[in-house]
Amino acid sequence: MPRGIPMVLALALLLPGVGGAHAEKPVPDAPPLPACQDDEAWSLLPRKNPPLPAWARVLVKPLPRTTGAMLELDYLHRARNPLPPLLAGKLRWMAAHTLGSVYAERYAEADLRRAGMSEADLKKLAGDPATLSADDRTLLAFARKMTRAASTVTDAEMADLLRRFGPDKVVAMVHTLAYANFHGRIILALGVEVEPQGPIPPHDYGLDPAKRTAIKSPRRPSLEGPVGKVDPLQGVKIDWGKQGFDMVLQRLEEQKNRAPRISLPDKKQFAKLPPSAKRQAEQIVWMTVSMGFQPELTRAWFECLRAFQSEAQFNRVFSGSVFWVVTRTNDCFY
Repeated sequence: MPRGIPMVLALALLLPGVGGAHAEKPVPDAPPLPACQDDEAWSLLPRKNPPLPAWARVLVKPLPRTTGAMLELDYLHRARNPLPPLLAGKLRWMAAHTLGSVYAERYAEADLRRAGMSEADLKKLAGDPATLSADDRTLLAFARKMTRAASTVTDAEMADLLRRFGPDKVVAMVHTLAYANFHGRIILALGVEVEPQGPIPPHDYGLDPAKRTAIKSPRRPSLEGPVGKVDPLQGVKIDWGKQGFDMVLQRLEEQKNRAPRISLPDKKQFAKLPPSAKRQAEQIVWMTVSMGFQPELTRAWFECLRAFQSEAQFNRVFSGSVFWVVTRTNDCFY
């Protein structure tokens, strides 16, 4: 008799209504054996929590809901980016390299290795651009320029990218670089280092949106005045060039009259969006482009932004002032 048969017979004898011809039938709708609840089952099945990246372990106490949204956004960009993995990884690597974020650079390299890039090709990224393909030279030059001085990207450069890759990929490239710069700058500000077991592979943590929304965030200090003693900044000078405020307003008007670099998508693509997102997509030009060509990347970004806005509880004047300083510094007339 095969070795597996006795165990099958033994299990059959344990179950009601299976042991023989005279076994009683189970009560209708009653389970043959009791089942425990999920929480009890998991308490009996020891498991190890997946490791979290260092930046998430720093942010999770002051900003738990935002951290959850950032983990999901990070997973999307690393594991489910609509761009091919090698292309997305190269863009993220160049942004990190340009910023000087060693942490983000090592993570991009790890993802490129998982995507099949050899060590020799990885070394080429930081070497002589002449050794790269024409497409790679174009991509990396675009990534470097978007990171250092996005306002200097020309219409001709964007037209070249659109000819090479098409609008769907180009919009995904812009989103990928925007995320890489956002994430890289946060990492630099936090001063985190690559984990001893890192870089940690991309992981879908499966966070429950409803439970995450219900998490109570720490109380925020009042922004009525400085907390504690504040030393004046020494030697800090903001160089915005010779452009006065009138020039800024003039450039803003010029931007309004510019022809778009990319054709707007058909608004039929917004039919399934929630009403608030649909209104934004139809009224705000950059939302029209983003939602039309890359809705998943756009929705994930706004989920992260909304989580931060509700959790940080910034004074509107303060947050607006910070936004103005950043966009003014970057020459973003939008």
